[in-house]
Amino acid sequence: MPRMGDLADLTQEGQLYGPGPAAPTEVPIDQWPTWARQAAVRPEAYEPKIGMWPSPQQKQLPDVGAPAVESGGQFSQGAPVANRMSDLASQVAYDAMMPSGPLDVGLSLATGPGRFGYKVAAGTIGALAEPSDAEAAKWKLHSFNRIGVGDTIENLAKQNRLTPTKAIEERVIQPHDIPEGSWLTPLVGDRSRSGELLTHVGERELNRPVWMQGGYQFMPEWQKDAIAWGSDKSPSSTIAGRVKNLQKEGTGDVYGVYTAMTPFSVDASHHMSDTVAQLLRTEKGGPIKNISKAAIEKFDDRIKETDPHFPGVMSKVLQSYLRDRSMAYRDKFIKTMNSREAREAGFPDVEQARIAVTHPSLRDVQTHSGGQSIGRMTGDVTHGNVGEGLAPHFTYRSKLHGDYMGGLAAPLPNDILWRDFMPHVKSRDPSAVGKIWMTGLRDENGK
Repeated sequence: MPRMGDLADLTQEGQLYGPGPAAPTEVPIDQWPTWARQAAVRPEAYEPKIGMWPSPQQKQLPDVGAPAVESGGQFSQGAPVANRMSDLASQVAYDAMMPSGPLDVGLSLATGPGRFGYKVAAGTIGALAEPSDAEAAKWKLHSFNRIGVGDTIENLAKQNRLTPTKAIEERVIQPHDIPEGSWLTPLVGDRSRSGELLTHVGERELNRPVWMQGGYQFMPEWQKDAIAWGSDKSPSSTIAGRVKNLQKEGTGDVYGVYTAMTPFSVDASHHMSDTVAQLLRTEKGGPIKNISKAAIEKFDDRIKETDPHFPGVMSKVLQSYLRDRSMAYRDKFIKTMNSREAREAGFPDVEQARIAVTHPSLRDVQTHSGGQSIGRMTGDVTHGNVGEGLAPHFTYRSKLHGDYMGGLAAPLPNDILWRDFMPHVKSRDPSAVGKIWMTGLRDENGK
């Protein structure tokens, strides 16, 4: 695990203490290329920039008036044709780099990388520039979900509705608020929301709202009960043991740092299984009628290949049944429902549900970046039952104790926050990375 003194080392990148590197010489805005001048008037989500630490405020660019050419960006009205061509150009560029099947690989040898050569040769640009905006939007690919969806993530999120259930008090801290010499250990977690009830997914009102109980806000939500984290029994016990071992060295406290898992990690939690189970029911509680009997039987057969006792996707007890299954089981269930075959058969929109349960500030953060919640760990852990006891949670039965300190104004990139650990992670089989973050490294440098 890294030491706080390591992060304070000004000879390393990041320079978390003291001023950052000198800002580059500014070029007058009237000398910028057209695309840069247009980008300057687009509102952006906050991202840390060179020299900005610790201030979370972005430098405001001077107002230069309307752009010379109307913007084709999604944050301004622009011209419809320009917007469609902009979206199309980005899609074609993506396809040029990423062959999607054996046919693409073969054709790329003859026409160039990916499908660029033969798409252009076939006049696809002219054909695709004509569809409606909704149809054109289906070509957009988002890192959030890996597949094309019907609109931008931001617009899809606006269709969901949630009702706050409690006020969660968060604090902003700086790295120097953690004493030098302290230990940092990752608390990996999904990106779900907390302190809210999900009532609508898209245009669908849920018969029974779904509790949002996770993500980085779990720690500040339960700070009065001195609960710092929740997980299954095995990883919780492992983390508690790691904290105790570091405490024995007697050189500083141990701080747990929220570390974001992939955008798909919510699939293993009750947030997704509860939501999908509700989407399979009408607003009055009965089963939805838009899925054929053959499609339902096919889906059930796929799940029963590994679970002969599965009650059926349209069962009244589906939600409670999935809550009692393992995280790996729920993850497989959700991803089966998000298969092309299931989507085309009319099963619930998993992408829309995923957007609904994900905290807005975590939609686009780097995987394994973190720092939004930091707590001083005690090394104690309490094991109980799902949905009961301290800080009840419908996914996690075990709770790690600790005192919430606060969170950084912006997440730290993984190669700065975990600079000693990331090289080991990157050298491993990607399929094993999740377990490494939970259990740590064995017989290697690091604890």
